[in-house]
Amino acid sequence: MFLASAAVTASAQTIVGTAATNKNVVLEELTGKTCGYCPDGHRIANLIYNNNPGRVILLNIHTGGYASGTPNYRTGWGDNVGSLFNVTGYPTGAVNRTDFGGGVMHSRGAWTANASTTLGQSSPVNVGANAAIDLDTRLMTVDVEAYYTANGSGAFNNLHVIVTQDNIPGPQSGASFNPTAILPNGDYNHNHMVRYAMTPNAGSAIDTVTAMHLYSNQYTHTFPAAINGIAVNLADLQTVVYISGSNITSAIETGAEATMSFTTSTPLGITNQAATVNASLGTVCGTSADVEMQITNMGNAALATATFEYIVNGGTPGTYQHTFSTALSTGQYETVTIPVSGLSPNGASNSINVSVTQLNGSANPGSNATNGLSATTAGMQSASTATATINLTTDNYGSETSWELVNETTGVIAASGSGYGNNQTITPVTVNLVDGNCYKFIIEDSYGDGICCAYGNGSFSFAAGSTTFSSGGQFNTEDGIKFVFDQLTGVSMLGESTDAIKVMPNPVSNNMTLEFTVAEMADLNITVLNGLGQTIKQVANGSFDGTNVIDVQTSDLSSGVYFVNITSAKGTSTKRFIVKK
Repeated sequence: MFLASAAVTASAQTIVGTAATNKNVVLEELTGKTCGYCPDGHRIANLIYNNNPGRVILLNIHTGGYASGTPNYRTGWGDNVGSLFNVTGYPTGAVNRTDFGGGVMHSRGAWTANASTTLGQSSPVNVGANAAIDLDTRLMTVDVEAYYTANGSGAFNNLHVIVTQDNIPGPQSGASFNPTAILPNGDYNHNHMVRYAMTPNAGSAIDTVTAMHLYSNQYTHTFPAAINGIAVNLADLQTVVYISGSNITSAIETGAEATMSFTTSTPLGITNQAATVNASLGTVCGTSADVEMQITNMGNAALATATFEYIVNGGTPGTYQHTFSTALSTGQYETVTIPVSGLSPNGASNSINVSVTQLNGSANPGSNATNGLSATTAGMQSASTATATINLTTDNYGSETSWELVNETTGVIAASGSGYGNNQTITPVTVNLVDGNCYKFIIEDSYGDGICCAYGNGSFSFAAGSTTFSSGGQFNTEDGIKFVFDQLTGVSMLGESTDAIKVMPNPVSNNMTLEFTVAEMADLNITVLNGLGQTIKQVANGSFDGTNVIDVQTSDLSSGVYFVNITSAKGTSTKRFIVKK
């Protein structure tokens, strides 16, 4: 809904200036979640946005066949925009709905040049807005002003007020073309997505467009908790306004993002917040991990500090206190990195619960345990030598390939390579590994299509002695492995050596056989853990050498998932098994 417009004198304006300015860019990007090249369009649009602060509006419009199905990111306004112009492929986009040759819609390769041209053109009108959201009622109020520094085009103009949302996780084809948008859990982070139009498809008419005229208007809308099943996070909403000519397909003069503020009568308090485990390559090296939690201040006081509690595998709670560099005002949010320790090492699956226990030093009144986080630790590898070898053959685009081996224990890059030729086979690179240290081997393809097999038969391998840790060629942007190198330990750890520990049968009912091999005499403690990581059975404790076979009674265990832990001075190896009665 919107209130009636009013023409007032220039002296009454409070949002926009009266001096002549150049146009700002409004990029309407037609996209879709099953469009393979659309993430490259997002990447290009973001570069234009970031390189021109305050001068660019991005409208990410999901429409057309690539936007069909669930989740449904489409809007009626977006589908209308998609039907206005000739579209020959996706992604496509209009810069200020201007025909730069060949029509209004242009492929992503033309957006940067078209935006640069637009930014250098004078605008007859300045536009701006202030938006406020009441967090208690979910009501957004937008006050808009437009001041004409020169006569506008046509008999009248149209004002558009569009609401977008950032940080919407979900599926996206071709995500590797915009790797910075890929979340740790593999979802794609959608930004600038159009969610609602506060004005009609054609806009709201501005009847007077002569120089020195000031137009003002107010719009309101109460947002539901979700639109088409997609949550509406009020803190991620942004309002944009722009002015176009008299026809629905007319060029856009200029636009602006609204200044956003939030109000609430709710005392300071935090409920459930989104959290993820930040672990590239899917594993955590060592026994600690970073948990990233987004904290949004939904209270009426500034948030300066927050205290977190984390519980790993149902064990003793740990705490972490974070001081925000700038206190969060109402509606503001920040992602906090929480270092979590105490994970079971060497291929084990770990559960992590994180909660916010204190805000500004006082108890948090919200119920906010974040459950369901999990992390798998890197498997320890046994090898006959402390020398690792990297072999590589590039594809037809060798300059796109690079790799590095990082010692995560010390933070030092142990070895790296790049700048290769096409279809080049490199001389094997050897690297000395440090016993007991964590490593991460990463090979990357900048284009995002791996090194085999569409454009040449490239391949790589990373090995130590007779053990190949990682190999292949078919991947998207990144491939590799995390591991803990162990030259001497008696137990070959679970994860990369599937025969290191055997339990038979699996699933088991009343009795199973545990088989493992140690390379040298070692003192081992063998236990059975439940799904919470709690020790429930002692199997053996003593010195072992060579291949060993032990009978394990499971008749006293209920149906469920369990783990055999074999612990030596070097660490713990874990094997999962299932009891089915």
